[in-house]
Amino acid sequence: MTCASAASATELNAGYVLKKMNNDQMVSYVSGVVEGLAYARFLKDRPSEDSMNCVYGWYDKLDKKGWTQMEAWFRRHEDKPVGVLLHVLIKKECGE
Repeated sequence: MTCASAASATELNAGYVLKKMNNDQMVSYVSGVVEGLAYARFLKDRPSEDSMNCVYGWYDKLDKKGWTQMEAWFRRHEDKPVGVLLHVLIKKECGE
């Protein structure tokens, strides 16, 4: 099994997503991060699915303007992990 090096892991931040990924790759990556955040909320709050569904709802409501705002947020914090940045955005609507 191959293991990613620490150097390559530090490169997978918002700047990398914006500059190195094409649109399809970025959408897939963000979708995966959102899925992980939603599942983490389910594990924290189970058996309630309310928080998990809020995370999914936040993502489902992203329109072109929402994606533009998210990308602007990523640009302001290019050195930060995408998961952390998305958590901050989702927290505004869904809480902790």
